[in-house]
Amino acid sequence: MIIYCNQIYSEEGIKDGYIELENGKFKKFYCKEDNLAIDKDYSGYRIIPGIFDTHNHGCYGYSMFSTEKAPEINEIKCYLKGLAACGVTAVFPTTTNIKTIELLAGLSDELLDGAKICGIHSEGPWGARVGEKGINTGYPAVDMEIARKMVEAGQGKLKLVAIAPEVENALEAIAYFVANGINVAAFHTNANFQEANIGIDAGITVATHLGNVMTGLHHRDIGTLGACLLRNEVDCEIICDGMHISLEMIKLYLKMKDISRFMMISDNVQYAGAPTGKYKGMTKDINSDRITITINEEGFVLSETGRLSGSSKPVIFGIKNLVEKLKIPLEQVILMSSLNPAKKYGFCKTKGSIKEGKDADFVVIDNNYSVVKTYSMGQLVYDCDVDVDLFNPEYLKEYKLD
Repeated sequence: MIIYCNQIYSEEGIKDGYIELENGKFKKFYCKEDNLAIDKDYSGYRIIPGIFDTHNHGCYGYSMFSTEKAPEINEIKCYLKGLAACGVTAVFPTTTNIKTIELLAGLSDELLDGAKICGIHSEGPWGARVGEKGINTGYPAVDMEIARKMVEAGQGKLKLVAIAPEVENALEAIAYFVANGINVAAFHTNANFQEANIGIDAGITVATHLGNVMTGLHHRDIGTLGACLLRNEVDCEIICDGMHISLEMIKLYLKMKDISRFMMISDNVQYAGAPTGKYKGMTKDINSDRITITINEEGFVLSETGRLSGSSKPVIFGIKNLVEKLKIPLEQVILMSSLNPAKKYGFCKTKGSIKEGKDADFVVIDNNYSVVKTYSMGQLVYDCDVDVDLFNPEYLKEYKLD
């Protein structure tokens, strides 16, 4: 297949020309002057690398998040299709449910009609901080038997586990996961600067959604946030929706640490893509402030106490924010959305950028950063003219309250 576009954001720079696809790979680039016969003409659009979202709990009414039940196989497939509508071609579905980990691992080698499962991320279950306006009900000690079950269920596909470094048995768990080739992140933590550094010394190399649900910068103790910015071995997730952290803070991050050490994530939950309103929440626990969830006009996903409860905006929304509001060139922003996570987790030989020999993972976007087409390994997995009404109708029937 030969595709033409006048703005192709390749690893070698922005090109005006042709991409030849063969066997799911970028085979060769040609200049505009080669005047080739084409199969697809994307003149006036931009082609960017497929987004690699390593922190995603759900979207379009499909959830990987539930601790109470695992999704059905068809629900996972619909979830992956929804991700493709957001320009995501590679994903680490994020869960703590061991059965869900097992199901995702079993699907990871399949070429499905949507984003490809490249790994699995377990965000927890051992956190210590509830975030703004939350009520702390105690720190759970690490259960090493559960840790072993997680690794077994992952079948080698568990790529990232997040843990608060100060909880009981955390350092033992960090050592265990690292010994099994799994990256460990600092997450939902009350650790001070010293405690955070002890965790990093033990093997933490990722900061879960930097700035959110962690101790922040203070002039007497710069907390987990400061430790993750100062330590060169830590790569940092950032949510760029402009809601979880201010865009000015992102600007500060990028002055303190090289852009190569940041990875854009969505932290999307099942409410991503949902209409505004009130919904049944993420839990049946009547003592939880997440018994109901409200999505407001700005797109905030809020608990009853006003606590942020995941994100409703995909990474492509964050890309637009960074380019249009912070004036960071698109060719730099896509490093954070695609190539940096591919490098961090060992996929950069095949994914993360548009380059000859790599998997043909790319997104066609318009000037408003809307996703027009998404290709995964050379296959068209999302077409805005065809793939409409992707939101789970059963979810709206069961969960929407007003």
